[in-house]
Amino acid sequence: MTGSRPRTNYEFARQTLRSDILDGRVQPGSRLVQTELAARLGVSTTPVREAIQDLAREGLVTLDPHRGAFVRSLSLAEVREIYELRIVLEPMLLRRAAEQLDKAALDQAERLYEQMAEEHDLSRWAELNQEFHHILFAPAEDSRLAGIVAGLRDSATPYVALSLREPDQQEHSNAEHIELLGLLRAQDIEAAEELTRRHLAATLGIIEQSYDSTGADRTLHG
Repeated sequence: MTGSRPRTNYEFARQTLRSDILDGRVQPGSRLVQTELAARLGVSTTPVREAIQDLAREGLVTLDPHRGAFVRSLSLAEVREIYELRIVLEPMLLRRAAEQLDKAALDQAERLYEQMAEEHDLSRWAELNQEFHHILFAPAEDSRLAGIVAGLRDSATPYVALSLREPDQQEHSNAEHIELLGLLRAQDIEAAEELTRRHLAATLGIIEQSYDSTGADRTLHG
């Protein structure tokens, strides 16, 4: 973790746990015991419980009423389905939104890109990445398509983190983000759609290479 401690114990617990999961310090399938985490973080169990519930809504944690909270295991079948849908739907949403994107929005997205290019913490990078794409999709955010894409993107968060652990992948992804902005500024929407498809397909390929074929439960492990 870098930077100053968040203002509240909840924010601190959420940020720390999220980073630990996305950076691979806590492995998929690991049980999250509130008392143990609270002792490690130096906070009470209340902010830890709230943080775990928040991460469950994000799709990083699975809650079982009888067994407790576990870091979500990533199935290859699920990741393929998510990315196959994203490859079809995100270019469609981008086209709808791009028709209404103005210079101010693109400038705001570029400022986020500049932060991403300097960021080495995967958890923070993933948050900036979500903000970046939220800006680009914002003009069409009231559509049903936008809601579907948002759900798919949330479900993909653990997979994005897994792909970024590959050498040079974060730098390559940053380069594609600034390329996308250039295409949108030039109003070359078809090329922007194709870049989006290519980026998502490449990310899926990287994740598939990380698949542990010996796993009896057929899950991805970082």
